[in-house]
Amino acid sequence: MDASRIRKELQQCQREVGDLLRMLKQRRPLIRGNVYNLRRKCGKDGCRCQEGHLHESWVLSVPEKSSKRMQMIPKGKRTPWQQMTERYRRFRRARARMVKLFAEIMKLVDELERERTVPPA
Repeated sequence: MDASRIRKELQQCQREVGDLLRMLKQRRPLIRGNVYNLRRKCGKDGCRCQEGHLHESWVLSVPEKSSKRMQMIPKGKRTPWQQMTERYRRFRRARARMVKLFAEIMKLVDELERERTVPPA
């Protein structure tokens, strides 16, 4: 690849890094985990859940080491918590893209160095 093409690709990477940094620098809060509707049986004899009408509650599931910790979501907090967990997922995707992008940038920089380096006279 010629030096001109490498510089163009570096410029594209620079723009993408800028976009990712703007997203990563946002101040809105994040919550690690996943919000979902938990449906379960209570085990009491004669309860309606024994006939298939399961009890429902909204929970936050947070991965911890080799298991998950579940936390009940307070009434009226489901939507904000869902938004915060979605922002967390977007943040992590952007972070992962940033890692790949920096590796790509370093590869391009190495190529540019090879293109521009001349043997001693």
